[in-house]
Amino acid sequence: MEMNNFVNQMIKFNQSLFDSTFETSVQFQDQVEKAANTMMDQAEWLPGEGRKIYDTAVEAYKAGRSNFKTYIDDGFQQAGNLFK
Repeated sequence: MEMNNFVNQMIKFNQSLFDSTFETSVQFQDQVEKAANTMMDQAEWLPGEGRKIYDTAVEAYKAGRSNFKTYIDDGFQQAGNLFK
């Protein structure tokens, strides 16, 4: 029983560490996106199709990032359930 508590504490610590790192990464990526949007808004030479491609890529990236977070959270949940 003591080993299960220790393992659960390790899982919670690692999940907290992941959540913190992931949120920092998201904030950085959002800042880069804002800077890129500003640059693209000022780039008169960029055709509209180029902007559409960029916007599509950003949306796909955000969806992938969200899915990744969900998969990791599910993994932590399953790991925690193993040691209850």
